[in-house]
Amino acid sequence: MTKRMSPEERAAIGALVRRRRAAERISQEAMAGRAPMSAVTWGRVEDGKAVRVGTYAGVEAAFGWPLGSLTRYVETGEEPPEASVEPQLQGGDLVGTVLDSSYPDAVKVLLVKALRAGGDPVDALLLADAPDGNKVKAIRALRELQAEHVDGRADPEQPCDRSEPA
Repeated sequence: MTKRMSPEERAAIGALVRRRRAAERISQEAMAGRAPMSAVTWGRVEDGKAVRVGTYAGVEAAFGWPLGSLTRYVETGEEPPEASVEPQLQGGDLVGTVLDSSYPDAVKVLLVKALRAGGDPVDALLLADAPDGNKVKAIRALRELQAEHVDGRADPEQPCDRSEPA
């Protein structure tokens, strides 16, 4: 969303988000964790209050909607697709693990930005303004982290040891 939204547009988005979340029978706290954002911020979205532009990308990611779905909804009235039964792995699930890992700082920064961007983090990494070598390392690290997370091996209490020169 590049333009400032009117109170009516924010209210329409809030009603849509509340309705979709209720249909999935998921709490505001759980959805906020998928985003990642605080439950207070999620509540502000549902209440139609002003939030930062990036917050809407987090909402889209939490539902598994394509980036720009809420902009399209405001402009055309076209509702985003139904959420998938299994939401895609969200950045909030891995950010803590990345920050606690031993990856080089440049790779950590790329990973966290990609995870918080919403959508496919690999796409975000490929579009990042960074040396190609760091992008490759970040994509490899992302794949490892996703595999660990899906396999249930990731333990947030245990930092990863991924020492590698930047």
